[in-house]
Amino acid sequence: MRYFFVDPARLTAARAQLDGDEAWHVKNVLRLRPGDAIGLLDGAGFEYTGIIDAMTAAGVEVALTGSRPAAGRSPVRISVAQGYLKEKKMDRLVRQLSEMGVARWIPFVGSRSVARPEAARAQARRKRWRKIAVDALKQCRRGSLMQIDDVVDFERVAALAAAHDLSVLFWEEETAARLSAGSLPAGAGAPASVLVVIGPEGGFTPEETRAAKAAGFFVAGMGPRVMRAETAAVAACAIVQYLFGDLGPGQKNLDKN
Repeated sequence: MRYFFVDPARLTAARAQLDGDEAWHVKNVLRLRPGDAIGLLDGAGFEYTGIIDAMTAAGVEVALTGSRPAAGRSPVRISVAQGYLKEKKMDRLVRQLSEMGVARWIPFVGSRSVARPEAARAQARRKRWRKIAVDALKQCRRGSLMQIDDVVDFERVAALAAAHDLSVLFWEEETAARLSAGSLPAGAGAPASVLVVIGPEGGFTPEETRAAKAAGFFVAGMGPRVMRAETAAVAACAIVQYLFGDLGPGQKNLDKN
């Protein structure tokens, strides 16, 4: 069954309407017809089954036949703050991190950022990233649409630590510390929210890592190999999902520490 994104505002108890890109895809790419069964995802935690009822100039009308909580929502809310990269890299990361179950994506400009978008350009990219996130939501059938923030500076990122149960900055120059269940304070349970921070192509300055530690971040390395920033972001999310989310033993892993 094909799945499509539906704006929650376009849903009632019995009907839904697809418009914009989603309606165009139904009509002109897949060439579906009234009577065809489709699935819908609202990006707010629910999925629906339905039958195409009519196609109009305004969109595609769907008669709903069922609903249920969507699968694919991670038990840990992961936010990723990513140092701004060259645009194609950022595009790929939005898709990959959405597939990894990341809840919130925060692009930022650091001291060593090479790419520094102007405000108008940044807003245009944000619109594109949301479209990519919608496509990824449909592909992996995740329960909620990944939130995409405006571009901020590193100081704003550091201030977000207080709003998360665990905040981790991954730094290529950290050779000893590794993120593990044992990194948590004694007696702490599985974190409900984790902030992951990955630097730009140029990495972090020592001043930025000191500021992160002062803000409450755990600064960790990722092994003996220096990864590209976009590789490190996906690897970091895989580690967090394995330790605290749905890619590993989860709470059992914590109980052993």
